[in-house]
Amino acid sequence: MATVTAPLVEAAGLSISFNGSPALAGVDFDIAAGEIHALVGENGAGKSSLMKILGGLYAPDSGSIRVRGEATRMSSVNDAARAGIATIHQELNLVDTLSAVDNIFLGKEMRTRMGFPDRRAMRAAAMNVLTQLGFRLGPETLVGTLRVGEKQLVEIAKALLADARVLIMDEPTSALSDTETRALLGLTRALRERGMGIVLISHRLSEVFAVADRVTVLRDGRRIATLPMRHVESSQALVSMMIGKDFAPPERTEAEAPQARPLAVEVRDLTLGGAARAPVAEVSFAVQQGEVFGISGLLGAGKTEILEAIFGVSPYRRTGEIRIAGQPRAIDSPDRAAAAGLAFVTEDRKKDGLVLDHSLEANLLLPSLSRAPGFPLYRRARMHAWAASQARASNVKHRSLAQVASTLSGGNQQKLIIGKWLMTRPRILLLDEPTRGVDVAAKAEIYRQALAAARGGVTVIVASSEIDELMLLCDRILVMCEGRARGVLKREQFSGDVLIRMASP
Repeated sequence: MATVTAPLVEAAGLSISFNGSPALAGVDFDIAAGEIHALVGENGAGKSSLMKILGGLYAPDSGSIRVRGEATRMSSVNDAARAGIATIHQELNLVDTLSAVDNIFLGKEMRTRMGFPDRRAMRAAAMNVLTQLGFRLGPETLVGTLRVGEKQLVEIAKALLADARVLIMDEPTSALSDTETRALLGLTRALRERGMGIVLISHRLSEVFAVADRVTVLRDGRRIATLPMRHVESSQALVSMMIGKDFAPPERTEAEAPQARPLAVEVRDLTLGGAARAPVAEVSFAVQQGEVFGISGLLGAGKTEILEAIFGVSPYRRTGEIRIAGQPRAIDSPDRAAAAGLAFVTEDRKKDGLVLDHSLEANLLLPSLSRAPGFPLYRRARMHAWAASQARASNVKHRSLAQVASTLSGGNQQKLIIGKWLMTRPRILLLDEPTRGVDVAAKAEIYRQALAAARGGVTVIVASSEIDELMLLCDRILVMCEGRARGVLKREQFSGDVLIRMASP
């Protein structure tokens, strides 16, 4: 690690409020050349607000910023770029109708001596960095055809090619598997060795302990502490600082695993085909009632596609058989899936999970209207009480049920989605990346909801890029590799190294 010297960027006393509510209150923060400075805290703690000020998206109400010792006013993204600051945002900022390479160089195209776009040079540069990140498709691939994790790699490549001295990484691995995450963290270490200053915002605390030199903890818009990582005892101690109280994560125990219960889901020789690629080939597995069953694999392994096929929303041609409670079911729509007792929490909560400009109450009730008390004659008071009860049970932090869903933090949005599906009283709960981009405390709440559902007899199938998450939650894990099943591990066989080895081509 390079010696920490004068800061590349130094912020002092930054404060900002939105609609009268303080998001930051007198926060100090700095980043030095040749260091990785982690920034942690719950959703809503002020992390993204701080980074958006440094990235030129927000103007602070008070405070100052110095870049290499010079007082600087960040009034736009261009100001930040001129100061050598690039940002990888948690919310992807890509154009679906353009290719990966065109997104990476949008607005900063390489040009020939004649002034024309140099596509060959741009393609080579994009290919070089995308390959380092583990991107498995060509740089000419349309972004609109990519999965969330693949889009995340394009967003990361876009920032890495910005020729910055300070790189702000806001949840860069939230949609990546452990293998892609390891590649990115290795690249991050290499950038540090070149003298770059890196700010890492991550809810995956294992990443913070793996690469960070220092960590700053925010809580409720205030800086709680800035410490060298060697002075932080454990992840649990760090979480306790973040939430202001002792923390203990929930966990599935071997004693809770169902024994010889009826089969809830059977997948037999499932194959999905399409013009572009065949993501799943001859996959078979069976899940018992009340079991928590995991699906692991790298990006593009077929995890999401299996859940989509079970729920009847797959865009691919399907062969094979899916049985629900022992009966073959030809599910081809969300309505039929819900009628069969299925619920599906998708990986992209903003695109597929919520109606963002509608209220919490509307989002909660939407999948359950036909099951509402008094259907088809609704009583407003009873409907409101029903939604309020679920919001409390899911621990969604909100001002009122009339609040618009887009104003919630990511963790609370995710709890809202899971809560709305639990209101349907499903027999089978499908979870696709259920904790992507949410903080540790919100993760614990989501884990508790999933485990409580399983204890109540609900079959839970979890597709996740986080191996630690699967090993904590699941009774068994199916490992996928390039669309094919590599095997199913029982709880006593769980091992991070084994899962990664099985998932690798």
